[in-house]
Order: sequence, then C-alpha cells, then structure tokens
Amino acid sequence: KILIHGAAGGVGIAAIQVARWIGAEIYATAGSDSKRDFLKMMGVDHIYDSRSLTYAEEILFETGGRGVDVVLNSLAGEAINQNLRVLKPFGRFLELGKRDFYENTHIGLRPFRNNISYFGIDADQLMQEKPVLTHRLFTEMMGLFADGTLYPLPYTRFDATHIVDAFRYMQQAKQIGKIVVGYDQPLEASSKSKKVDEQALALNPDATYLVTGGLGGFGLKTAQWLVEKGARHLALLSRRGASSEEATEALAHFKSSGINAQAFACDVTDKAALSGTLATINDTMPTLKGVVHAAALIEDSLALNLEDDQLERVLRTKIMGAQWLDELTENLDLFVLYSSATTLLGNPGQTCYVAANHWLEALAANRQARGEAATCPRWGAIDDVGFLARNEKIKDALQSRIGGQALPSKKALDALEKMIVHGIVQQGVLEFDWGPLSRFLPSADQAKFLEVARTAQDSDQGEDNRLDLDTLLAMSESELIETVLDVLRSELAQILMTSEEKLDINRSMYDMGLDSLMGVELMSAIESRLGVTVSVMALSETPTLAKLSERLAAQIRGDESAQEDMASQVAKQHAGKGDSAE
Repeated sequence: KILIHGAAGGVGIAAIQVARWIGAEIYATAGSDSKRDFLKMMGVDHIYDSRSLTYAEEILFETGGRGVDVVLNSLAGEAINQNLRVLKPFGRFLELGKRDFYENTHIGLRPFRNNISYFGIDADQLMQEKPVLTHRLFTEMMGLFADGTLYPLPYTRFDATHIVDAFRYMQQAKQIGKIVVGYDQPLEASSKSKKVDEQALALNPDATYLVTGGLGGFGLKTAQWLVEKGARHLALLSRRGASSEEATEALAHFKSSGINAQAFACDVTDKAALSGTLATINDTMPTLKGVVHAAALIEDSLALNLEDDQLERVLRTKIMGAQWLDELTENLDLFVLYSSATTLLGNPGQTCYVAANHWLEALAANRQARGEAATCPRWGAIDDVGFLARNEKIKDALQSRIGGQALPSKKALDALEKMIVHGIVQQGVLEFDWGPLSRFLPSADQAKFLEVARTAQDSDQGEDNRLDLDTLLAMSESELIETVLDVLRSELAQILMTSEEKLDINRSMYDMGLDSLMGVELMSAIESRLGVTVSVMALSETPTLAKLSERLAAQIRGDESAQEDMASQVAKQHAGKGDSAE
C-alpha cells in the first residue's frame, strides 16, 4: 500500500504509473474536486482531500488501523505528522518536498519506534553526486517507456509570451500533470523592454549641478556619480564646508580630473544663507540645471523619548532645505530629493526622520503636479557609504527586519538613473525578503502587496537560530537566565531599531516604545529562538527584560509554578472586577 500526495500533478501521475508497475495498492490525495475526478478516471480507488488533515483518519479507518507501507510526500507542515501516523511498522517515508528541509522543521522521534525509515529525496543532488547511478536509472526508465509500461504525462501548454499567465496558473495549483512553456511566437515584448533599459542619463557638461551634503558619505558618492554621467561643474554644499579629510581628498581628485568642483559652507535650513550661496554660484559658475538634496540628520530615538529640539533638528535639515531649494531655483532639468524606504515600512527608532522623508515625497508630488522636475528615491540600507556604513548595528537591525542585503551605492545610483530616465517620481529602492518583512509589516495583508506575497519564494535561512534545549537545561539557573536575557535584549533591540546598550533591562518595554504589534513580533521571536510560547498577558505581567527572562527560564526548566502564577493573577483580576461590579 502506498500513499501518494498531490497525485494529479506531474510527479503524482508518474508515481501512480510506477506503483501499478510494481503491483502496489494506491491511496492518493488531491487538492480539488476536478483533480480527484481525474484520479477516479485513472482508476484510483482510494482518493482523499490533500487540503484536509482528515485523510489520515480516513486511511486508518479503511485499513483497519494498519495504515500504508510507503508514503510519497510533497506536503509540508502538520501533514508530516499525519503521514507518520499512517505508516505501518517498517514503513518508508519518501520526502520529495524541500520546504521543511530549508525551514528546519522539527519532528519528534516517537514514530520511529516502529522501525520506520525516512528518506529525503533531491533529484538535483542525485545527478550531481551520483552520475553513474543517475545514468542507470534513466536508462531503465526509458526502457519502460519503450515497452509501453510508462507513458508521457498530460500537460497544459503556454506560449512564452504568456509566461506570467503560466506561473499564475501554477501558483493557483490548477494544472493536472505538467506545465509546458513553448516558443511559438517571437519574444518581441522582451526585446523592446531591453532597448528601453539601455537608455542612459547624459548630463549637460556646460551646466552646474548642486548637491547638498555633497562633501561626504552618500552625498559625495552621488557627486562622483554625476561626473560619471557627464557633469563637469559641481557645487557641493555642507554645513561646515570642506573641513573633513574625505572632502579635501575628493576636491583634489576632482581638480586633477579636470572637474570644476566648488565647496560651499552653507546651512541649507537658513533661507538667507542659501540664497546668498546660490547667488555666488550663479555669478561664478555656469547656469544651475540640477539639484540633489542629500543632506540629512539622523538621531536614533524612540517616539516616547523625543524632545522638541531633537525633533526640530531632524525635520529642519530635510524639510527646510528642500523647501528653500524649491523656492529659490527654477528651470531645472534635475531635482532629486533623497527619501527613505522607512516611509513604506516604518522605523520605530527614527520617527522624526520618517516624518521628514514623507514631507519630501509630498514636495516631489507637488513639483510633478506643477510640471517641474522631481525624482524622489526611497532608499533602503546603503552598504558601503553614509550613515548605515558607519553604524553597522543599526544597519544589521534594519536588514534583519526586511531581509535581503544592503545595497552597494553603485547599484542604488544605477536605480536612480533609471528613475530619472523613465520619469519615475517616487520608487522604493531596496532588497528585501517578503518572509521576514511580512512578519512585522502591519499592512502586509493589504491588496497592494498581494502580488508580492504570491510570488515570494520560501527564504532559506541558512541556519537554525533556535537554541538547543539540552544545552539550555544543562546550564545553572543563573546561566540560563543570563542566556535568555541576552536573546531578549538582542531581539528587542532589532524590533525597536536601537542598540542593545540603550536598553534598560529593569525598565518597562512599553515605556521604551514597544506597542501591541511589536509585542506580537517579540512573542514570535521568543518562540522561534527559545521554543517557548509566550502570551500577551505574560508580556503585560512581566514587562521588563529582567523579569521576563526569569519567567522564560522557569518555563524552559519546566517549572509549572510560572504558569500557575499567571493563571492565579488572571483569576484575581477577574475576581476583582466581579467584586467592584457588585
């Protein structure tokens, strides 16, 4: 007896053919009525719903509680445990799916007391590691096709020009057998899009381009990129002018390369000062044709801890600088405002910085409505220059929430070029993995992210972050509490987008900025790292890291009093409410 999951798919139909060839009795699952009807037409007698876990009970009932000899599995999650239930003693579990491997799904050893065997099967690895065996197996299989034992699979065909439809058809699990993509028509659409992408930005060598924050970090990198795109006259503004070694070296390099790069000490938030600087530029340099507002001030602080002067400093640098540049310049070919992807995703550690970037995006939209040049990239983490390059912990915390990799500045500026060339006013420029991003993004289930969620592939975490239970139990009480505290401190710092050093373990997490959504994220992180389930009530009753680490350590040790204390506290709260009501 063999249980074949997803039996109406390509692999499933092939498995049915092989099972019949060797004389096995077939038990099959499929995910829709039409697929189950197809299996009936193939002559399969025992058919079940793969999307319902009741198939295990039904098979055990039909087999008098004995189950099957072999399970050919392609399902994930809880289905694994149900499959183990239906295996006879000395049965074989053949695993074709990869999701549970990459997610490092845990299964208990209890089922293996029945002498069952578990086989992980990866045909790609078979071909790489065992080429001789692969050759023999394929030769035998082709012989079975030649004598009529095996026959080709049914398929649904799509033309390559409708490749999107083919993938959507597959995602919706509509196919019976295989999906085939053919090349009946020339790929004209792809050729056209390639030609469009080959357009390059060509700046006017006889014009001046101004960059605020252009004497250091990503602003200086932008100035160098403008030169690569044809600019020969640069006005580089910063609050202190060319006072740093980085700025001095850059100006010397520009000069040796024949580039007219002038440094100006100017506070762009001061309208009078900026007006005077622009007048000097107009008098001493060619006509101003482009502006890049890259200046920014970042101060890491939770909203609850913000002070008025801190809020004003961060907002003024971006907002007032952009406003005066907008008012004091005209007839520009290029007007670029540097925003941040945090306006799309949020950042609890930098509230005022996010607010300032929202304002820049509104200004860009306003300029577009007025028919003026406007480009506003929402940058993700930039890897090699700028604020995040100097603050590795903040960059790592940001990337842990969105996944993916921080962008090299060259790749980021290549994206900016495409935005300018194609007239894209606003666009997020970042790498991310939908898995980690969707776990904390409140709007993840909105329709605008539906296509991203559907096409996102399972992320390979590469390693298991969960701490080994035996190792934890072998620790002394104080060592266990300290280990748990380190995990909590690390996870909370990532959630709040701050450094671990700024966390007070004896202060309420809610006073430090934790809200209900972040609380859910912390609960998920605790379960993932420690294997302990935490309730919202537990976070409320033990709101400090110090107290929470003690409670979690007690749960890991199996101390039931921790749960009893929680139950009694809840009971007292309800009893108190009852008394007052009377």
